[in-house]
Amino acid sequence: MKQKEFLAAFKAIFWRQARRKFGLLPDMKLGEKLLRPALVLFYILLLYWFTQNHHELLLTILTIIGCTWLSVTAIDSIKQIYHWRYILARDHSSVRDIDEFTSLEKLLTYFISAFVLTGIFAASVMAI
Repeated sequence: MKQKEFLAAFKAIFWRQARRKFGLLPDMKLGEKLLRPALVLFYILLLYWFTQNHHELLLTILTIIGCTWLSVTAIDSIKQIYHWRYILARDHSSVRDIDEFTSLEKLLTYFISAFVLTGIFAASVMAI
């Protein structure tokens, strides 16, 4: 049952984050809906341009910004996933909310999610 709740929470948060990144959430303002996709496209174009023109310092800075952005997104997402899983659980004694985790459990949870997303980002940059 824990896996079912976790997967349902993961799916809901994943799609919410994807819609948020591309400005597709209904509760966003018009400016934000237009700015978010433009920012993602601009970031990708900058990565490509810096790579093609061998601007190593600027590419490194942009990569660090991207990794930080994804790590913050990962930490926010994992908090929401565990909270949503806690809400979906019928038996709250079998699952805990993220606020009930020990410091070490939080660190490991955040580290794993940030590491995975940063790895995906780094692989994408290598592909570009």
